[in-house]
Amino acid sequence: MRTVDQMVKHYREMQSYRTFATISMLEEIKQQYIDMASGGDGGQLAGFDAGVTCRLQNYSDYPDSFFQQVCSKMGWVG
Repeated sequence: MRTVDQMVKHYREMQSYRTFATISMLEEIKQQYIDMASGGDGGQLAGFDAGVTCRLQNYSDYPDSFFQQVCSKMGWVG
């Protein structure tokens, strides 16, 4: 299980690249995390069968508080 600090470090490193692809990817991640911070599933993942959500595929054992903490540290608000 990844920690809040590991994820924040990773996303801050991604921010430093400042390419269209990373900015776009981070915006999608931000929206997923905001959704999961309030108990959501992060949305359907592109390229996966129906019903495969971000949370189900990548974060099935993570509590809402994990996403709340990452959002807080990243300054992501919904």
